[in-house]
Amino acid sequence: MRRIRPLMIAIVIALAITGVTRWRRTRPGPGTVERELVVDGVPRTYLLHAGGAATPGRPLVLVLHGMGGRAAEIERRTRDTFDVIADREGAVVVYPQALGSPRRWTDGWISAPANAPLPDDVRFLSALVDALAGELAIDRQRIFAAGISNGGMMVHRLGCERPDLFAAIAPVSGGMAYDVARACVSGPPVSVIAMHGTDDAIVRFDQDITASTATWTKRDGCPPVPRASRLPDLDPHDGTQTRVDEYGPCAAGTDVAFYTIEGGGHAWPGGTGFWGLMRRGNTPRDFDAGAVIWDFFKRHPRR
Repeated sequence: MRRIRPLMIAIVIALAITGVTRWRRTRPGPGTVERELVVDGVPRTYLLHAGGAATPGRPLVLVLHGMGGRAAEIERRTRDTFDVIADREGAVVVYPQALGSPRRWTDGWISAPANAPLPDDVRFLSALVDALAGELAIDRQRIFAAGISNGGMMVHRLGCERPDLFAAIAPVSGGMAYDVARACVSGPPVSVIAMHGTDDAIVRFDQDITASTATWTKRDGCPPVPRASRLPDLDPHDGTQTRVDEYGPCAAGTDVAFYTIEGGGHAWPGGTGFWGLMRRGNTPRDFDAGAVIWDFFKRHPRR
């Protein structure tokens, strides 16, 4: 009993910490408010973080959670990096929330059953952009989207189908659905920065991931051979190293960049880990994906 009691106490403390952490990840961050938009008669929720004064010409960034996630979770998983940048530069960051059980974006990988049509998330996210653009003096040339996992797959679809809205996208640990890819080989160019871990056990690093990059380089008219470099291994204990392949310059001032995270798992680089018991692999600590993505977005407005 003397040995069991400390173990039980440790388990109770661990569960309590986990509960507090999970509760925190379901709450909006400081300065972020929950809002609702009705699209096709369906109430849709999102979190809004509008930094600074509503002066004309503000950039807008959509950040999408993964399957089963919540808007607040991706805000916290990115360590509020986008919020900090928004406050500093007067940008607007939006964290939309998907529908369903589990919650998931209609990224093109699944078909609708006959008796239960899927929500039109392209329409929802487009309507959200339009509503905020008028309200918050958004610069239509600087609208961007980032996402992880199912959210990363969805931003591929947004870039393919709404290049008139999104100047650049940033999918993390997410590939392009086959049907989306087939329709994406031609159209207006969109800048893309993608990141994926080679040890991702949820969305595997395979031919589909490299094919997604190839689809964008073809669509954007990029040079066939990238400029390759490696990021400094700032944290030798995180089990990862990162190679960067940059294709450009491409059509209309666009670029395509792909970050191969050697040893990386299903994670947001520089962010917090996923809650839960499932092994997600190594989280890269050599760079902050939010800061890198924002820098890429700043350099790639629509021209």
